[in-house]
Amino acid sequence: MSHGEPSSVALQDGTSQSGTGDDRQAAPGSPEEQKVTWLELFFDLTFVVAFDQLAKRLGDAPSGINLVNFLVMFGAVWWAWAGNTTFAARHGNQDRVYRWGSLAQLLTVAVLALSERGELAENGPVFALAFAANRAVLIGMHALMIRRDPEVAAFARPLMTGYGLAALIWLGSAFLGGTAQLLAWGVALGVDLLTPLLLRDRHGQALPHQEHLPERVGLLQIIALGGVVTELVAGGRQRPLTPADLAPSLLALVTALGLWRLYFDQARALPVLEAHRRGRIGSFLLWLYSHIPLTLGIVMLAVGMGHGIADTENARDAVNLQLVVWSLATALLALALLRANALRLSHRPLLNRSLLALLGGVGVSALLSLTDLGTLPLHAAVAALTVLLAAVSAADPTSEALGEVEERLGAGGSPI
Repeated sequence: MSHGEPSSVALQDGTSQSGTGDDRQAAPGSPEEQKVTWLELFFDLTFVVAFDQLAKRLGDAPSGINLVNFLVMFGAVWWAWAGNTTFAARHGNQDRVYRWGSLAQLLTVAVLALSERGELAENGPVFALAFAANRAVLIGMHALMIRRDPEVAAFARPLMTGYGLAALIWLGSAFLGGTAQLLAWGVALGVDLLTPLLLRDRHGQALPHQEHLPERVGLLQIIALGGVVTELVAGGRQRPLTPADLAPSLLALVTALGLWRLYFDQARALPVLEAHRRGRIGSFLLWLYSHIPLTLGIVMLAVGMGHGIADTENARDAVNLQLVVWSLATALLALALLRANALRLSHRPLLNRSLLALLGGVGVSALLSLTDLGTLPLHAAVAALTVLLAAVSAADPTSEALGEVEERLGAGGSPI
């Protein structure tokens, strides 16, 4: 164990990365390593609070305007995480630039979480200033990295320009209110999201570590799935521990386990490996951006299930049902995109049983929105659907084949 690294998490990479020399040096004759550090784990865990506060905002009043506020704020929170994660995967996580920058970003994320509750008229300026500060810290980290390694400037400088423009818009939005503030947030977030896409041809000069990034992305999905447990515990806090009252909570947990199996049954690192091997930047970006709706769907699903458990009078069953089924549909669609991307990269037919099952699951979720199911039958239907899809994926020979392709590429071999 060194530099505060958890010795149980070791990631290996056979591809050379631009870094900081001795800070990332591997043992002689062994593949280069980039371990997930305790600081990274701590940074990721702050998003437990951020997601929980967002869930409470959505759950308090899931109206149309509140849903829009939630989506924009979620996008900012997710992008704050992505900025830190991709920086570490590109430039290393042992350097002082990353360590001190992450501590500063951690403080901005804490303020983001604190400002997610309450009325935007009061907390909106604080949220905007915190995210502008988060962007400013990230820009400073890139600037320091350019001074140390000028070769990364071709990618980092235009990235800084896009993030800097977004930061200025976020900063200016702190002095606005109401609809104008929300529109400014949407524009700023759009600039943030578009910047890496517009730099598609330059990503090859700063590719992320091929195993470190998928590991961090997977950790975030575990955090989001953990939110299901948090919400069902909060929802059932006032319920008696009888079989009838426990059943919806247990079914919600089964749903989380099914989604966990569906996600981690994927060849999760394949697009990053192929970006290194063949320069498939488009597939890498599709993989990264597909995790936005996946995380979003899981977080919103947790809210819907938790409130279904808490609403003893069934007065909001219709609202909870819509929240659950459309959140599940969003998560399943994101999983389908991830599976289709992996199939295309490995030159396998897209008409694969797992992909078709996932798309069928999206359709079934949409059909459930036309029903008037109460909490228990709804949770039973959702749990049955996710378990069925997980079983189909586990039994699909293509899942094992994709995993073998990923292992060969990770070891530096041929995918065939």
